[in-house]
Amino acid sequence: MPTTFKHNLSHMYRNSLVFVRILLLAALFSCQERDKSGKVVDTPTTGSIRIMVDECYKPVITSAIDVFDSIYSRASIDAQYNSEGEAFAALFRDSVQVIIAARQPSDTEIETYFKPRGFRPTTTPIAFDAVAFIVHPENKDTVFSIDQLRNILNGKTAKWRDFNPKSPLGDILLVFDNPLSGTVRYAKDTIAGGAPLPSNASALKTNQEVIEYVARNKNAIGIIGANWISDTDDKGVQAFRREIRIADIAREAGAEGYGPYQAYLATGQYPFRRTIYVINAQARKGLGLGLASFLASDPGQRMMLKDGLLPAQAPTRLIQVTRK
Repeated sequence: MPTTFKHNLSHMYRNSLVFVRILLLAALFSCQERDKSGKVVDTPTTGSIRIMVDECYKPVITSAIDVFDSIYSRASIDAQYNSEGEAFAALFRDSVQVIIAARQPSDTEIETYFKPRGFRPTTTPIAFDAVAFIVHPENKDTVFSIDQLRNILNGKTAKWRDFNPKSPLGDILLVFDNPLSGTVRYAKDTIAGGAPLPSNASALKTNQEVIEYVARNKNAIGIIGANWISDTDDKGVQAFRREIRIADIAREAGAEGYGPYQAYLATGQYPFRRTIYVINAQARKGLGLGLASFLASDPGQRMMLKDGLLPAQAPTRLIQVTRK
């Protein structure tokens, strides 16, 4: 075959491929739903959205979104990890339409921010997690009753010797992840009974920073989301757990304490359990619905289980081992 003919054939073939691709893109583009301004609208499995997630749940949600995006190749979810307070503020001002947090909007918030828009946001429970208490590895006091923690959080107990006369440690240092976090809100409202936090309490920026701070300071108690220490197969979690000790919580002084683990969340023996929700303020069937449905589905629930959380939708098998 002459070189010129082969060259022309190759050139025609390339042009044909380009033409076919243009036709396919044009067909795809024309089939996509658009809003009044002409912008392409996302669907449950296509398009792109930005969401905000309570930083407590960064480990599990990062993994879940990676899987979701790999299954639905035409979907792209940009997750920003912030405090609970920042996420709700963004939801209320409509700068994001989907958030993941450990509470639902209150009736007052719905009346104020959503009723004028003519709809109510959809909330989907996806898992239960725990508020966990961590101490330095050299701290021998690793079991607290609810009342003891309440006294620490409202400032009645400020020194380790007030809690344990034999303790060689000094002032108790309370450390949270973020001033606007769901963990701070939970500690104040649920554990401390609404009392303001004491002067020995401080906040950093992330759960990881709390873990690192406690690992360096013998006097510290860190309050974090259990998701950061729950996936025991994760090498990062394994490293964290070598640097700190996880406290057990007892219902009352002298009773047996339990840690923030799946089985004890399921049985209610660990008292500081909270629900994780996807809050979807898209007033249509968009990518927020697709994400919430995926996280509540069997594959999503298995990811929650694997990550050390208690699935909200799927049954959990508990096996009791008795000693003879």
